[in-house]
Amino acid sequence: MRPEFFQNSYLIVYNLTRMKFDKDDYILSFWVQGVSVFVTDIHVDVYKELEVLFLIDEGMFKQYFARAAYEKALERGLKFYSDKNAFANYKKELTQHCTDFKEFFNKEIRGKKKLSINTVKTFFEYTVKLCKDYTLMNFEHTDKAFSRQNSNPIIKKNLSEASKFKEKIRSYMNEVLFEPNGYTSQLFKILGNQFHLTPSVMENLTQQEILDLFDNKNPDEKSLPGRQTSFAINFDRDFYQGQKALNIIKAFRDDHPDDNVVTGNTASLGNVTGRVKVINVDYSDIPALNREIAKMAQGDILVAETTAPELILACKKAAAIVTDVGGLLSHAAIVSREFDIPCIVGTENATKIFKDGDIVVVDGEKGTVTRIQ
Repeated sequence: MRPEFFQNSYLIVYNLTRMKFDKDDYILSFWVQGVSVFVTDIHVDVYKELEVLFLIDEGMFKQYFARAAYEKALERGLKFYSDKNAFANYKKELTQHCTDFKEFFNKEIRGKKKLSINTVKTFFEYTVKLCKDYTLMNFEHTDKAFSRQNSNPIIKKNLSEASKFKEKIRSYMNEVLFEPNGYTSQLFKILGNQFHLTPSVMENLTQQEILDLFDNKNPDEKSLPGRQTSFAINFDRDFYQGQKALNIIKAFRDDHPDDNVVTGNTASLGNVTGRVKVINVDYSDIPALNREIAKMAQGDILVAETTAPELILACKKAAAIVTDVGGLLSHAAIVSREFDIPCIVGTENATKIFKDGDIVVVDGEKGTVTRIQ
């Protein structure tokens, strides 16, 4: 069993009549610094079924699911993890896909001076399928199943396997999308030389705009840097930049009260008091991320928008982990249970409420984090 793979229509439309988005219809599912326009565009295909809206707001990538579609995903996940054979088949097929992707990349892309449009299209297809299949281990597919695992041994076994397999695939996805000498980086170097464009231009292009290069359609390079300031794209591939995007972004910005308590979902039980260290993953500046991790002391409370393998050293230092987003099978949830420390996920605003040096109490029973000084 595996999710259907979407064939990309590569349709980009500027349509102001559709620029009406009701914030109440969406759930903010993920945000992180340093995600390129290209990776954003890839994830439009990945999350098409969840009727996504993606925003880039002053360098912050924000991912929204339509609430109704999110509920359907939870039900699909429950059905998937309740199936005795589904996860084993999925794991086998996704492992094979990774092997095939590596072979394709090494044969058709690595070390080449020029690439054909068909090779680039195939690279996009491999990447979308990899990321889409990975989502079956994300919270939108696992959280409802997780809540039923104690009464269903099949679910419990499948989720246990998923928690291990997820990190392996996530590491490979990082190699494909984010590492300095990873697949996408090498692809962009080749295409940049081929079409006389810098890497910073390449990463700010959508898939269609990259394919357009083969038809001698060059992007407006002056407008591209602004996409990291304000950019919006939805599941229909309507995209907006500049003021048009900013109008949408402003409507979705959250006003966080100056409060001392945040509430989320308990991913790992426990009660601990400690000093806050706020660290967020920024894929555009990994050295700066590592410097922040080095500043963290053993026993601090790690507060982050989300955690990822890049934060594992910080997780090992932490007395507890608190995240803005994520589910019960998220990276933070998995490692906190492995390290036997409290973890509260999905608080929505912990990184906005707390700052470095705050003393907080993390209460895994209540699912709360309280600032006491």
